[in-house]
Amino acid sequence: MEHASVFVYVLVGFMILGSLVAVETADLLSAAICVGAVGFALSVIDLLLGAPDLAVTQVVVEVICLLSLIHI
Repeated sequence: MEHASVFVYVLVGFMILGSLVAVETADLLSAAICVGAVGFALSVIDLLLGAPDLAVTQVVVEVICLLSLIHI
C-alpha cells in the first residue's frame, strides 16, 4: 500500500503543477490541455483509492468540459 500512496503524492504534485501552468499560460488551448491533464490525474487517484464509479464520472465530465472549451 505504501507504493500506491507514493504514487498518489506524485500525482497530486503533478496536479498542482498542471493547475499552476493552466492559470499562468496565455494560450487557451494549453490551458485546456493542462486542465484535462489535472482531471485525468484525479481520475487515476480515484481508481487507486478504490472508487471506479467516481473515476468514470470524472473522465466523462472532463471530456465534455474540454470539448466545450476547445469548441469556444
